[in-house]
Amino acid sequence: MNPFHSIKDFDLNLIKTLDAVIREGNASKASKYLQVTPAAVSMALRRLQATYNEVLFVRTKEGLAPTAKAVELHSAFSQAIGIVDATFDTGKNKQKQGITIYGSDIIEPLYLSKTIGLDLFGQYLITHRSFWEHDARRIKEILISGSADIVLSFDPIDDGQLNTAEVESFTQYCVICSNRNPLADAAKLSLYNLFAFHHVVYTNDRLNRSLKEKYALFQNLLDPFGQRKILFRSDSITGMINMVENSSMIAVIPSRLARFFKEKKQCAISLLPLPDEIKLKPLRLYAYWSKDNLLIDDIELIVATLQSAASFNR
Repeated sequence: MNPFHSIKDFDLNLIKTLDAVIREGNASKASKYLQVTPAAVSMALRRLQATYNEVLFVRTKEGLAPTAKAVELHSAFSQAIGIVDATFDTGKNKQKQGITIYGSDIIEPLYLSKTIGLDLFGQYLITHRSFWEHDARRIKEILISGSADIVLSFDPIDDGQLNTAEVESFTQYCVICSNRNPLADAAKLSLYNLFAFHHVVYTNDRLNRSLKEKYALFQNLLDPFGQRKILFRSDSITGMINMVENSSMIAVIPSRLARFFKEKKQCAISLLPLPDEIKLKPLRLYAYWSKDNLLIDDIELIVATLQSAASFNR
């Protein structure tokens, strides 16, 4: 039986705690957001679990993962929070509609920076957060809970509660090296060249893992005997490019990314075609959003804007 019988017996601060823990991912970050101690957050969660007599969070190596009941409660509470927030948006102080986008560190320079001229930022308050957990369960959880309005991922997901759209398809790949690298003057790259130099790999999201696991890059077609020499791994695309610029290491990335950093960011890199023996399948970037999101019209406009930004620079 629930330990309260009416709203007057319910501590409304527990709603803010649930919201903060789901959005931040753990009690420590939630406590900083709420400006209380982690112990206070933990105590509030225990009280909320006792109120509903159900487990609301389970511990994982990434932090606290909400259960289905917690997601259900958060969805209901989020509507109430939104209604309360709306009462503060009056007159001159009315804020732009907020849209939260989760994606990797290539999203901001490659897409969002190109949307300024399309008046996206004139209409919305855009928040971008780095996101590494690109599996179907986690993406759905984030969207249904309202932690994010749009998630951009290289993983294909088929779920009846989510809408999806392809933002971009990377079909061409190349090798990048420093302008000072001896390979920079090569007219053609051989497999021997590819194996002779040390490599930098990008590990921030599914970009590198998708190429490796799904398309056999550096496995069956390219590196059947494990000959590739990986010297540096980075979870930052900028950091990876920087390492290539300032060393003799090379990297394999989509050609569109390489051209962006060479032409727009003026990075001191050279682009070389892959050896003829290498054939890779397209790597697709998808946008996902909840079908129940109250901002669905705004979200679809933003996704269309991102698609336009992608097409401008192909």
